[in-house]
Amino acid sequence: MNNIDSPFENNDGGVDIALTPALAIRRLAEIKDELDNRGIDPLVAEEKKLREGLKKYMLDAKLDSEYDETSGWEAVMTPRSHDVWDMAAFSSLLSPTQKKRYIRRMIDEAAAKEGIANGDLSRAQLEAKGAVRKEAGQKALYVRERKGGK
Repeated sequence: MNNIDSPFENNDGGVDIALTPALAIRRLAEIKDELDNRGIDPLVAEEKKLREGLKKYMLDAKLDSEYDETSGWEAVMTPRSHDVWDMAAFSSLLSPTQKKRYIRRMIDEAAAKEGIANGDLSRAQLEAKGAVRKEAGQKALYVRERKGGK
């Protein structure tokens, strides 16, 4: 049974779009209109600026945490980590089959696109030599106001 206030919300709080596509499109349009009218973009931008400013302040002041008694919220600086791989050491531990499975040479796609944009590389030449090609991807869903009326 669906919620009377929102026919898209089921009893467990999830979204049920088993209704007609037209109703789903209509609700998406309503949500977009509500977001535009409420001005969520300025709030998101302000939140981002506040987070950046607070983080800079806490880093500069070498603070690990700050607490606001009025709201009961806190800001905590938490160290994060990431893996750093040593190609030579890693490769030396692998069999040839494992090397094929775990090690790949890759083209820096962003740098190649920048090279095409600035004229250092020729897209036409790359395509002619088989170095790059267009491949169909997944379909994208756009839900928007239709231009030109109906």
